[in-house]
Amino acid sequence: MSPVERARVLLVAASLAEQRGNYAGALNAAQQALEMLEARSTDAMTREADDLLLQAWGLAGSLQRQLAQYNEAEALLQRALDFTLEKYGEAADETSLARNQLAVLHKYTGEFEKGESLYRLALKHVLKNHGEMHALAAMLYHNLGGLFHARGDFAGGEPFGLRAWEIDRALLGEDDLVTLADAAAYAGLLDGLKRFDESEPIYERVLSTYEQHAGIDPYEIAVNLNNLANVRFARGDFQGAEQGLRQALAIKEKSLGPDHPDCALTENNLGVVLRSLGRSQEAGKLFARALAIFEARLGPHHPRTVMVRGNLTGGEAAGASLSR
Repeated sequence: MSPVERARVLLVAASLAEQRGNYAGALNAAQQALEMLEARSTDAMTREADDLLLQAWGLAGSLQRQLAQYNEAEALLQRALDFTLEKYGEAADETSLARNQLAVLHKYTGEFEKGESLYRLALKHVLKNHGEMHALAAMLYHNLGGLFHARGDFAGGEPFGLRAWEIDRALLGEDDLVTLADAAAYAGLLDGLKRFDESEPIYERVLSTYEQHAGIDPYEIAVNLNNLANVRFARGDFQGAEQGLRQALAIKEKSLGPDHPDCALTENNLGVVLRSLGRSQEAGKLFARALAIFEARLGPHHPRTVMVRGNLTGGEAAGASLSR
């Protein structure tokens, strides 16, 4: 078996491990594949090998992002974008996908303007190449909605989230996992607009389907548990919110490790709920732990760091409205 063929097998293994929530194992396999592809001989520099190299950069970078290794992820994803620009050109789908992956990272690091610029440029080329009724267009609308959500501009993001859901429902059907992910993301924007009567049944349907699907990433279940708990909190069902957040936190800690920023986000949200239940001492410990993680992993000025610092010092309890 050639190095390129071995790399292909490793990338398949990495993708399967990612689907099971084993991000560390997936990253190890993706990095092994990447080493083989980067060291390939001149006679192995085929289009197929180039495509695998792009896949390896994208998968390894995405996994590093999920594990909050943001600097390492940016280096790989920027290499992928530079490669596509050189090999395939400004308007190629490969370049649009590379821009999308780098933009997702910028959302997580709070660099919203950089992310939005990359998304919009990618969308411009996808619409020109394929029109709106295409999977790549739906993906970019979905991710633009997610960026606006992270920025706190729910009204600005709502049309993007809705359009992604509409396109994938038409292309894939109501019950496809991609369509359900669109639905859940759109529900998060509805939460920000306080349209809980619309968002709650979406979360319940998505969770019901996810929990019956053997191949779903456990992290996606945790995200929707977190979001549904936020709706319950907004409705005054603090006990229901606490239960959902504790379930979400247990899944996230198992998948990501206890010191991951996504775990800290759920700890912050749980702290808000406990404070509303009059359990201020427990809440304070959660806020302090979340703040330490955010400061260490995201820096002192990231929006999530600022948010939890405000909660710790007795500011407005806005944290429980955040989805991801």
